[in-house]
This record gives sequence, structure tokens and C-alpha cells, in this order.
Amino acid sequence: MRDLWLRLRAVALAACCLVLSGSCANEDVEREGDDPGECDDGADNDSDGLFDCDDDDCAGAPVCGGGDADGDSDSDGDGDSDGDSDGDGDSDGDSDGDGDSDSDGDGDADGDVPGEWVTVRAGTFTMGSPTDEWERSGDETPHEVTLTNDFAMQTTEVTQAQFEEVMWYNPSYFSRCSDCPLESVSWYEAAAYCNALSDLAGLDRCYDCTGGGESVVCRPSESYSSPYDCPGFRLPTEAEWEYAARAGTTTATYNGALAGDPYECYPDSVLNSIAWYHCNSDHGTHEVGTRDANGWGLYDMLGNVEEWCHDWAERYPVGSATDPWGPETGLHRIERGGSWVYDALFIRAAARPRFTPGLSRHDIGFRPAKSLEL
Repeated sequence: MRDLWLRLRAVALAACCLVLSGSCANEDVEREGDDPGECDDGADNDSDGLFDCDDDDCAGAPVCGGGDADGDSDSDGDGDSDGDSDGDGDSDGDSDGDGDSDSDGDGDADGDVPGEWVTVRAGTFTMGSPTDEWERSGDETPHEVTLTNDFAMQTTEVTQAQFEEVMWYNPSYFSRCSDCPLESVSWYEAAAYCNALSDLAGLDRCYDCTGGGESVVCRPSESYSSPYDCPGFRLPTEAEWEYAARAGTTTATYNGALAGDPYECYPDSVLNSIAWYHCNSDHGTHEVGTRDANGWGLYDMLGNVEEWCHDWAERYPVGSATDPWGPETGLHRIERGGSWVYDALFIRAAARPRFTPGLSRHDIGFRPAKSLEL
């Protein structure tokens, strides 16, 4: 049923039967707007190939921006024809005059997408772990990394409600918690969601995808030489992720070094306030944002669900790096942050799990990012 729904949506609801309700449009209707609600119901009620406000039959309806008495061509009563009611002369719905649809003045349309976002400023940090960090792995060689672009990052992992609102399905195993992080999602599905956000914001896509739903397959767009160059939404690079997770700290977690034996299953005093992991999760995910954020306002950067990153996995360079994003090809994509499944030794800012991009598990999710000032 869900696959059928996705196929119908992909052709812009061209079929008259609505899958969820089983109802069909009235075949005797001759005009799109003859009955209440027909101008915004997503159906082609008069079978002329035009939907709702794209149909001339609905052009004067209030829902389509007409039908007021102020002498303009919209229905907001402000005397201009921009389609909003803020009087600033643009049609973005905010009042900053920058022509986008949010109120942050940055000139993009990220106000159209779900979630709260923070701006992470460019900078330099030490990526990896020091040789004396408890239970570090050999692939965590410390090295200096410089990120030259500011970027936006969602403050929480993508929730089930956010994903379903945009993608119209929910693959999660723990599906009775709309504010819990989405999980059971492949790298490909995460990339497709980022593309959908780019579409909502009127930005170029960062991934080339084929198929849809749980069968989608994606790869980085060939239109850009690196993920940093793409203006749309995408998965954070591994370097961006660790930089954001550390938030200026240098210890195993952004709340300090691990306090106890990472093999012992008891709530670690350092982790317990910031992360859901094996010793306090009760064998499942929890609502996002219910543990303490790091210093940059990001929640659940450790624990709850692991987070897909943009990069293919590879060994770190011996020297410093600027704007790294992994090799062109590979077998495994990087995941970061650990999850409700893991013991404390994996809930570290430097830990680097990796999995095949088609894998989906009950503890794998993601959060999107976007380059700024391009």
C-alpha cells in the first residue's frame, strides 16, 4: 500500500482515487472550483489535466490568492500583489525584504524546511583522538582540519514526523513515537530526504537519485566538484560532523572524558546527561532533544541513533587537511555518534563506524546540513 501511495504521489496525484481513503473524485464535476475544498484538495476534479490553483477555474478563489477587495491580485488585503501580508513587496511571507521565505535575512529559503537549525562557523580543529583516549581505535589518527565555509546543521536528528511530512512514509521500527529520531533508514534514503529539502527551498540538489521510497539509490551530484560547493541540503561531511559535535572541546565527549569503565553497563556520569546509549536507553530510541545540548546548541550528537555522513570511509591523512570529504568511491559510508545500542566506548566524538550505504538498522538515522555563503 505504501509503495502504491508513493507512485501516485510521484505523478502529482494524477489518479482520481485517493489510496488512503479509497474515495474518488466526482466524475460529474465540470469545474475545478464548483464545490468547497476542490481548489486545494490535490485532485484534478474536472479531469482537464490541471490541479487546484493551476486551473483557471480556481484562479479567483481565496485559496489561490484572489478574491479580496484591495485592488491587487492576491487575497491578503495589504494592497500589493506579492501574495503575502507583510507589506515588504516580496512574496516570501516574512518581513526582512530579502526575497526568501524565512526571516533570517540570509537570502535562502531554508525557512520552508522542517526542523530547527544552527549556523556553525568555519574554523580549525584537531580531528581524531589522542593516543591516550580510552578505547580509541587505530583509525582515529589526530590531525588538523580546517573548514573554510560556514554551514547550517539541524539541531536534532531528523524525526519520524519530519521525514513522513516530506517523504510520505516512515520506515522506522520504533514507529509509535513521532518525535523520536527516524531510524531503519539507508544512506540512500537520507540523501533523498536532503534532496527533498532542497526542492522545498528552491535550491539545487546535492545528490543524483533513481527510484523512490526504500528502493531509492543515490550518489553525490556530478554538478559539483565537492559537497561543500553544493548550495542545497546534504549530509554533513565527516569533518563537519566531528567539528560540530565537539563544539570546541577536545575530550572524548563534549561533556568531558568518559568517567568509568566503558565495558561496564551502568549509566556513565558524563554520558548520562547528554546521550541515550545502551546503559540508559531501555533498549530503544527516545524523543530528540531530551538530553543536554552541546555548546553550539546541537542535541543528540552522541547516542540515540547513529548518523550517516556524506563520506566514503578511508584512513585519515598523515598531515593536515582543508575541507576533506573522503574518496570518490568506496564500499562503506561513515556513520557517527553511536546509538542506543552501544556501550560507552563507542559513544565518543572520534569513533568512526562505517556501513554499506544500502544498510538500514533500528539505530541508524541522520541529520542534514547545508553550506552557507556560497
